[in-house]
Formats: sequence, structure tokens, C-alpha cells
Amino acid sequence: MPERKHCYGQRMPDLSHEQLNQRNEGKAFGLLVQSFGVVVRSRAVTVKADEWEDCLKCSDYRTCYDLCMARLQLWQSLQEY
Repeated sequence: MPERKHCYGQRMPDLSHEQLNQRNEGKAFGLLVQSFGVVVRSRAVTVKADEWEDCLKCSDYRTCYDLCMARLQLWQSLQEY
């Protein structure tokens, strides 16, 4: 397997760890889910423009993107069980 950057496949936050009321960060995207008691009050997604530009310039952009999207799709599928 070729050597990859430490951020490979980490562009988006890891959704397998539910983190309420604290930022969940990936390399280029972040999210914040605010909950008060048992009710989710707000959700916010952030884009780190400088990091995103760095991703666009990376030679591993496409395969990293594919890995990120596969992880996201698998996580979404698990939520339907």
C-alpha cells in the first residue's frame, strides 16, 4: 500500500463517536450538534476553506474522497438498522 498523508480519509468528521455540545472535526469539515436535555436544538456544519484548498491540491484527492464518502455511506446505513 502506498504511503499516505496522515490526514488521508479524515476529510470529514468521524460520525461513529457521537459528540454532543462539542465540535467534531475532520480535516476540511466540522460539525456541531447542540443538545439541551434529550432534544437536539441545532446542527451546524463548517467548511475549513484553507484545508479544503489543501485537499484539492493533494495528489490523493480522489481516492481520499472515495474513502471519506464510503465511510459516510456505511455510517448512514448503520443508522437505518
